[in-house]
Amino acid sequence: PTSAGTVLMGGSTDVDAAFQWMCERSGNGDFLVIRASGTEAYNPYIRELCPNGNSVATLIVPSRAGASDPFVVSTIAAAEALWIAGGDQADYIENWTGTPLQTAVNSLIARNAPIGGTSAGMAVLSQFVYSALLSQGVTSSQALADPFTKYLTLAQDFVTLPALAGIIGDQHFSARDRMGRELAFLCRIAVNGWSTRPRAIAVDERTALLVDARSSLSVVGSGNVYF
Repeated sequence: PTSAGTVLMGGSTDVDAAFQWMCERSGNGDFLVIRASGTEAYNPYIRELCPNGNSVATLIVPSRAGASDPFVVSTIAAAEALWIAGGDQADYIENWTGTPLQTAVNSLIARNAPIGGTSAGMAVLSQFVYSALLSQGVTSSQALADPFTKYLTLAQDFVTLPALAGIIGDQHFSARDRMGRELAFLCRIAVNGWSTRPRAIAVDERTALLVDARSSLSVVGSGNVYF
């Protein structure tokens, strides 16, 4: 890859410019999408945006067995750009943590390949993760009323991205009124003793934050990013 880069996308309609940015930073190499459910719909979309790219492929990995499959691991290892699709981040945390897939993703990051994700895929890129193990999404009212509710589940260190150390992400931010729960996330991280200065990056729908190799930031799309 020509340079590393990270894309944090807030969900809903994808932002074309973010994928083109990743393709450029991959040297127009092999672009791989991974997800736990869904289809290969990203393939033609990314191919159209990145006509000079070498290849576009999708791996659907719904289980721990799949996350240990040698073909899955070798395909990730050969990728030159990696995208984690939306869905349910609980699937990623429960089925991919501690597997060869997770190791391969972190090795790809260490090799300076660009990586990105939207919605659930964005959630697992920051050091601290709202893992949503017992809910499709704890609300701000629930989290503020009881920051220790069983529905507020947290994880950490799914991937190692230095630019996102000490950070927890959130997505669909304005559309789903998530400011309150983000504050609860930060308080819980502090109480857990994980960080004395936790910070958050939250992204609106149809919006992406681009973080380049120098940790320089830019925003593309129609919404806002909150720090």
